Amino acid sequence: MKKILILFTLVGLNFVLADIKGIIQSIDSDKKTITINGTVIGVMPYTKIEQDSCGMGWDTPKKFVDLKQGDFVDIDLIYNNNMPIAEEIEIKCMKNRAY
Repeated sequence: MKKILILFTLVGLNFVLADIKGIIQSIDSDKKTITINGTVIGVMPYTKIEQDSCGMGWDTPKKFVDLKQGDFVDIDLIYNNNMPIAEEIEIKCMKNRAY
């Protein structure tokens, strides 16, 4: 798992930007959260969700209901008050898996 963290301050508020990749372990539709690598991540109405095009053109826009347990995703996170929030979720292409 690769995480990239960047800390910056904007008008006195601390935000941490991060990147996380992994397989969706669980989805809580009521709380609008997903769990990746044991981390519960909030999905907001403004979160951009896309399906990777797998080299066949443009990515396809998706919604929270399109996420499935077992999907491999690449997520851009914002940490606000230690709560990870998904800014963008890309569902990665799985047709060329190593195993």
